[in-house]
Amino acid sequence: MPRYKGRSNPKAIERAFPHIVEMAVPPTGFGKRLDAMHEWHHARGIQSRRGSGRYAEPTSYIRWCFADAPTAAQFQAASGGEVLMPTDPVALIEWGKRNIQN
Repeated sequence: MPRYKGRSNPKAIERAFPHIVEMAVPPTGFGKRLDAMHEWHHARGIQSRRGSGRYAEPTSYIRWCFADAPTAAQFQAASGGEVLMPTDPVALIEWGKRNIQN
């Protein structure tokens, strides 16, 4: 099924914004927490971008995508979830410089 006109493919979003915070979706959904996550983005002037997530029964995941590691870490501290290591080679080198200590 084609995407809506003007809407980006989740895989393309993850390539452009390689710093990802992944969260398991509760069985009843996020509820007001989801509103708080969108408000976090709005308060910082950031457009919320979500990736494809991975789906394994019975848990679904949502991926929040960010352009840089510090912003992803701030979001993770405020909302929970797990910061994933980027898969893009350039982003991976940048991630390693910021997160791996000698």
